[in-house]
Amino acid sequence: MSTASRGHLITAYLGNLFEHYDTALFGFLSPFLAPHIFPDHDPITALILTYAIIPIGMLARPLGSLVFGYIGDVYGRKQALFLTLAGMSLVSGCIAFSPTYAQVGLLSPIIFSLGRALQNFLAAGETMGGAIFLLENSAPKKHDFLSGLYSSSTLGGHLLASLGVFLIGYFNVTASGWRVLYLCGCITALFGCLIRRSLAPIGTPIKATNPLANLKSIFWTCKKPLFTIMIASGFAHANYAVALVLMNGFIPLISPLTKTEVMKINTYLLILDLLALPFFGWVASKVPREKLMLTASIGVALFATPLLLSLEGASLTSVIGVRIALVLLGVAFFAPFHAWAQQLLEPKYRYAVISMGYALGSQLLGGPTAAFALWCFQKTGMVASVAWYWMALAMASSIAIALSMRATQSAKMAKESQ
Repeated sequence: MSTASRGHLITAYLGNLFEHYDTALFGFLSPFLAPHIFPDHDPITALILTYAIIPIGMLARPLGSLVFGYIGDVYGRKQALFLTLAGMSLVSGCIAFSPTYAQVGLLSPIIFSLGRALQNFLAAGETMGGAIFLLENSAPKKHDFLSGLYSSSTLGGHLLASLGVFLIGYFNVTASGWRVLYLCGCITALFGCLIRRSLAPIGTPIKATNPLANLKSIFWTCKKPLFTIMIASGFAHANYAVALVLMNGFIPLISPLTKTEVMKINTYLLILDLLALPFFGWVASKVPREKLMLTASIGVALFATPLLLSLEGASLTSVIGVRIALVLLGVAFFAPFHAWAQQLLEPKYRYAVISMGYALGSQLLGGPTAAFALWCFQKTGMVASVAWYWMALAMASSIAIALSMRATQSAKMAKESQ
């Protein structure tokens, strides 16, 4: 790998890591923040309401994908990515100094919701844009491995956030420590922004003529890949919502483990997750990436219920085993995701369409997963009900991936016959 390519990998990796650290913090902090944001409710209801803030970016992410997709396709990937990371730094700094319910009453959850909306608006341009920037500046034969490696930066951000939340819980300083964690996110994102500013793309930047004027027709023309990416993104986001967010609040409700113990497990096992993504990216370069993704989605549809049922009253060892299984299924699906999504679209429309598909899928389909799963459990009292929505997304994703495989094979055969 050349020095320039290595520089693109480092900046893309760090930018995505810092972005996911900032956005993951609220999910990990939810069990600790719930009593402070909604102190007038019982513990489960307070946690449901706090989890419900997570998908508050349903509208913000699609809007962000429109704005930064336009900037990325017209003015270049680098400009869009600089703005997203700079904005994320500013928002994290503001959240660090936001008031609690005890200080301002109902205004507190409103401020948190606004902060989440702005984070989602900015993240819509960062996550997919960073992957596009990296893969467009690398050899096609390396795309699957780099897709997995880039995706590991997502878990790197989750790992740092999880470690931070575990530490403030361990030292019993959650009441004020969460502010320090957001302030750290502000500083690190600013540092990554400065590094990214100095890096130039390899070759001639890909720029569309003026996609904003024809955005409706672009999305209509690309409706099949847009819808496919949306379904797959929703399922991918649900995988992480179940394994990395829901489990932290759900396991203490049905087992003897405490929230701090669960966060400790979460932090240690995220290291395994981080290493598994490049590995499965390498696997995807040896086997058809669609087959790997299809195997993972079918695996969730088949095994989600028995895995979650085994958590009721589970020991530490059992929880760790189930947690590994849940995450590896998600990792196997997501490792080649970026390489898979980019092959579906022309470069001149890539930033806008992929960002929009991911925004709609992750927020409309994947975002409500934790809150809806916990609501099902509260209403039915059945542990198995937690898996219902997740399994439905797994089956929908399996169909979408299977159809994309058929389309890819048909296009390849048509090209070979010419």
